[in-house]
Order: sequence, then structure tokens, then C-alpha cells
Amino acid sequence: MIKMEIKVMKQKFIYLILIIFTGIVLTGCSDLKNNITPAPDLTIHKPGILNPQSPNYHVNLVKENNWNMKLCQQCHGGDFSGGTVNKSCLNCHTQDGGPLACNTCHGDPSPGGHIFPPRDLAGDTLTTAPGVGAHIAHLLTNNLSGEIRCSNCHKFPQSFFDPAHISPDGPPAQITFGRIAVTNRGVNSIFNYNDYTCSNTYCHGNFVATRDTSHNQFEYEDSTGAPSDSMYGNNVTVTWNRVDGTQAKCGSCHDLPPKGHRYQTWPSSCTICHSGVIDAQGNIIDSTKHINGIVDVFGN
Repeated sequence: MIKMEIKVMKQKFIYLILIIFTGIVLTGCSDLKNNITPAPDLTIHKPGILNPQSPNYHVNLVKENNWNMKLCQQCHGGDFSGGTVNKSCLNCHTQDGGPLACNTCHGDPSPGGHIFPPRDLAGDTLTTAPGVGAHIAHLLTNNLSGEIRCSNCHKFPQSFFDPAHISPDGPPAQITFGRIAVTNRGVNSIFNYNDYTCSNTYCHGNFVATRDTSHNQFEYEDSTGAPSDSMYGNNVTVTWNRVDGTQAKCGSCHDLPPKGHRYQTWPSSCTICHSGVIDAQGNIIDSTKHINGIVDVFGN
């Protein structure tokens, strides 16, 4: 009988302990729930990611990562239409190619705008900036030669992710000098990144035309009237970011007429033989026949 009573008392004591413990736990949980701070919205970007005035503007972020657009594609999708975050880049980047369009980073960013500076990668638009320089003078307002392409001076990339496009070390862009800029004197054309000068380029007078290869040998005379073996240009060194017209005026890349050419009265006499290229006032009338690697005489 006594053992039974002791057993019952033990059971009641255990129940009492369980009730007290449960109460403590429930009370504690209730207090914790009341003190929980709501979790903030998850975001990978800092405030100001879409604000051009903010240091956190996404353009600055891309620059810091050396224009590695694959990082953007990881969240926004391969075509930047939203991806896993469902945030499209194409609402702002409306040009063909979206963020991968050439003029996203350099050139006129408006749809259909030119893809060369100004603007350069630093956002500069003045010609004194080396990233801007004479791009417009060569590619847009040039009336001294035929069409100049980006590939005449740069290795043009096949796509944004072409290994030849973005250097691991970042800018400046590599200048390789293509067909129209190369010399025929056997000396490599050079761009000096220290003072932004171009030298040994065909288009600024590094050319030679030899008498023995010409069908018009009678024009090869020196200043005394003696036969000359060749005609040649002045091979001037020009400064890329000096765009004041002085480096491209007539007579800057070759004399008038060129050295080794029979003396003629400039400019009225030039049109006698070069009628398809220049008029009697010295104006280039067919730019495709000037600075093209060919001596055009009598319209040929």
C-alpha cells in the first residue's frame, strides 16, 4: 500500500516537472518570437546601383570587374532578359545586343549611335582625352580618304567575349595598324602610348613610289630637273589627341608636289594628271582615290 502511494507521488512529481518545463519553454519561445527582427530583402547590389551619380552605379561595378559581363549574366540571364532574379537589363539597354552592344561602353549609347568614341571608357568626350582623340576626324568627318574602319588600327573583335577584345590588364585598347595604315617602306607603324603619337604610317606620308615600277616615269625628277629614282612622302609623326587641322592639311603628309615629283604649280597643275582625284582649287573630289595605296594618274 505504501509502495503504491510512493509510486503515485513520483508520477505526480514527474508530471509537475514536465508541466513546469513545458511552460518555461513555451514562454521562452513566445518571447523569442516577439523579439525577432524581420529579415531584410535579399539583394546583391548596394543602394544606388541604377543611379549614375552614385559610386555604386552598375557601370562602375562593371569597370571594377574589367568589363566581365558574364558576372551579370549569372543572375540576369544569358540574354539579360531577367534570369533567376527576374530583373531585365533590356528595359534600358534597348540597342541590338543589349548590354553587349559596342556602344554600351564606348561611343554614342543611343540606339543606332556610333560605336567609337566619344564617349570613351572613362566617359570622356573631349578630343584632348587620349581615349577620344581623333576618332571622329578619322571615322565620321573624314573627307580625305575612303572609308576608314576600326580594323585599320585595331584588331576588331568577333564578339564581346573575343579574347582579343578586352585585355586582362584593361585599357588602353591595343593598336595593331591594319591595311591602310601600314608602311610600304619595311618599317613597322608605331603608336606611342606615352605621348599618343602615330609614326611610320602610310596615311601620314610613309610611302614611296619607285620610278622603275611606274608607267609615268617622265614625272620622276628632282628639284633640279634631274631624273629621280622615287617619289616619297614626309613620313610625319602626328599626335593622336591634337585635332586642330594642322596635322592633316594639304602638304603636311607630302610636299606639293611630293619629293621626287616633277615641279608643278600647286594646285592648278595637279588636276592635269590627277583629274579624278583633285580639282583646280586643291579640293579632293574623290576621296576613294586618295590615301588608297595607289598612284591614280589620268583617272586610273
